Amino acid sequence: MTPELEKAIIAKARPILEKGRNGDWDHTLRTIEYGKTLLASENGEADIVIPALYLHDTGWSAIDYQDFIDAPPAKKKETRSLWRHMEESARIAGEILRELNVDPDKITKITSIIAVHDDPDNILALNDISATLVMEADRLDRYGLRSVKRYEDMFGPDYFKESAWIEGVTMRRDGLKEWFKTATGKAMSLEMAKQIGLLDDE
Repeated sequence: MTPELEKAIIAKARPILEKGRNGDWDHTLRTIEYGKTLLASENGEADIVIPALYLHDTGWSAIDYQDFIDAPPAKKKETRSLWRHMEESARIAGEILRELNVDPDKITKITSIIAVHDDPDNILALNDISATLVMEADRLDRYGLRSVKRYEDMFGPDYFKESAWIEGVTMRRDGLKEWFKTATGKAMSLEMAKQIGLLDDE
């Protein structure tokens, strides 16, 4: 992806993301960092992965997501807003990319990934390395020291002191095996899990 296109996507995506959940823009920047690291070692398409990551959470700005905030970790995937944000993000991404005259075939691929980016089964069913890298970059921001602040921003300063966090630990440990399929993604997720003590007792 050209630097000019990346700047143009940022200009359109940032204001939208800053209207979404607390910390969504910072989360997006971290996913871009992780995505570029993954792309350096894995055979994905930067023209697909990077736009998808910039735009994957834009849909939160267009919906009421209180059910997502209120749900415990294991139930968040069942909330209506989780699924709606993927639909809305794909719609918004399509509009932005068409405005920027991105190739229609690339738009189709990017929006198809965004439309299921929070559903690992559907992402993996695409059998596409770029889709996998989008999921891995997004899920990496559930680990590492910077992720702690992200979840406190979204769910409050007591998130890591409550019983819900115990449930979240189990989900993240399972995710190390289920979400990361590339060698680079596996290595990065394990290192970041160690940073926040997820593997201390293993």
